[in-house]
Amino acid sequence: MKYEKGNLYIEHDFEIKTIREEDNDMDILIPIENRTLNLYLEDGVPYLKPRLQFSMVRGIMIRFCTLKNHDHCTIHILRNMDIHAAIMNFEMDYKNHYIDLKKQEYCVEMRLLKRI
Repeated sequence: MKYEKGNLYIEHDFEIKTIREEDNDMDILIPIENRTLNLYLEDGVPYLKPRLQFSMVRGIMIRFCTLKNHDHCTIHILRNMDIHAAIMNFEMDYKNHYIDLKKQEYCVEMRLLKRI
């Protein structure tokens, strides 16, 4: 499936819920059912392997702006369905990248990939 709002683009195997929409600001929630999340960074730091792994993730929340020239979002990896229960969060510039989120048998793979 595909999700596209503003400049944010996600290819995914999960339901995506809008949990907040005020003016041009949005929060979306992607429940992933307490699975292990493998996060792959395409342009990672050279001295790190490209995969970061998080266990028992309930969901992913993405906060972004839908205005034309706003291409940054904050991605929250959630232990519980509460932004204050984030395992971690990070910012992403999605002007030239998109998110690929796929369900595997025992995990979820999330890749931050360059747009072609």
